[in-house]
Amino acid sequence: MKFNSVEFFVFLAIVFGLLWRFSKSLRWNNILLLVASYVFYGWWDYRFLFLMFASSLVDYLVGYFLPGSNRKKLLMGISLGVNLGLLMFFKYFNFFINSAEDLMHGLGYDSHFQVLNIILPVGISFYTFQTLSYSLDVYKGKLKPQKNFIAFLNYVSFFPQLVAGPIERAAVFLPQFLKPRVFDYNQAVLGMRLLLYGIFKKMVIADNVGLRVDEIFSNPTGRSGAELIFGISLFFVQLYSDFSAYTDIARGVAKMLGFELMRNFRTPLFAKSIPEFWARWHISLTTWFRDYLFLWLAGLNRKSTLWRIVATVILFFVIGFWHGANYTFAVFGILNGLYFIPRILSRKSRGMRDVLSILNNHPFWSSVSRLFTFSLICFTGVLFRSENIEHASSYYEGMFTNDFLGINEFTYQGIAIATGFMVFEWFTRHKSHPFDLEDYPTWLRRTLYVLLILAVFLFGYFGKEPFYYFQF
Repeated sequence: MKFNSVEFFVFLAIVFGLLWRFSKSLRWNNILLLVASYVFYGWWDYRFLFLMFASSLVDYLVGYFLPGSNRKKLLMGISLGVNLGLLMFFKYFNFFINSAEDLMHGLGYDSHFQVLNIILPVGISFYTFQTLSYSLDVYKGKLKPQKNFIAFLNYVSFFPQLVAGPIERAAVFLPQFLKPRVFDYNQAVLGMRLLLYGIFKKMVIADNVGLRVDEIFSNPTGRSGAELIFGISLFFVQLYSDFSAYTDIARGVAKMLGFELMRNFRTPLFAKSIPEFWARWHISLTTWFRDYLFLWLAGLNRKSTLWRIVATVILFFVIGFWHGANYTFAVFGILNGLYFIPRILSRKSRGMRDVLSILNNHPFWSSVSRLFTFSLICFTGVLFRSENIEHASSYYEGMFTNDFLGINEFTYQGIAIATGFMVFEWFTRHKSHPFDLEDYPTWLRRTLYVLLILAVFLFGYFGKEPFYYFQF
């Protein structure tokens, strides 16, 4: 069930009414919410409901038995084995089979391995990490095990953020299912506002810009260098507006139902350095890998600068590969890891720290830093968007060898849409979210609501385009 569909709004209206009708009974409220979340997920493919339930059950039982067990490593190994095993099978099995076959052919062997027709369960990368973080926190003694099974199932399957995050932590999110929820009109209004803005971003900005990006990437050899450069710039605007729109809708729906979800983006395209970009982009994922992978890796040799660089590259290789079974994502991750080298070296160089301080704080140089950072991100973005390494190579070659001038009108329209959106994001960058209208007069707020709804109906793309991160 897609957020940008009529079915979802009918579903949301029913769930909203029922949950607040039975809000006095926390037990029945949680049961209704759990049923709603499983209906939401099963709408896509009911066959994979058992997979999500099985993952939830394993981590609930692991967490339940961990505190008093003398076999904690075995229990944690079961959690890691089941969760990562399922993820590896559904997401990476055919990739490794094909890679092994290519390797054998490269060595001169005529090998043919059997690949499987595997459907990637939507959201598996997200809910797997969410439930796995619970077991890891209980194992480390940071969290007490949750005895309420219904609350735990809701924590894993909460439908607003089930498919594409944010990836919530149990210490913050699980307690919200254990206390009675009281309807708050102001929170509900704020939620509807986020929902409206998210739908606008998705259907008017992301989908329309995406049409231009798809056309450019479909034939990079027939495009001018300038159009290819604008094409990858438009892609990152599409990706940001699409993914942050999902987060806005998720947070908005959660607020309407009495829950709080974390912010997943903080205007990352205005970052002044690569580390700042990753501190603002897909925050729930990057902090997950920081806490459960990087801190462990870096701790293996805290004094070595070289090892910190290696650990950072490994971290971003894994982050890149998390996105999909493709060499393009792996190279994307490695390049972003290498981008961190100046910041890592600056830890032991006062001169480099002074240079970075000037680049971050001087009005002119900070603007240059933003442009340079965006350029670096876009350079690796070619890999993120391309179907394979050959496609990316063709795109890079066209950027630097094709005739530079020449942009068609369809692309100009995308540039205009993206520019207008980014200007709005710039002037609202200090707000808790861009559509925070609390300081505006009532008449102006209502006028803006009407204008956004009209924009969706007049300029929105109604092809029911899925959110970009659904594929991950």
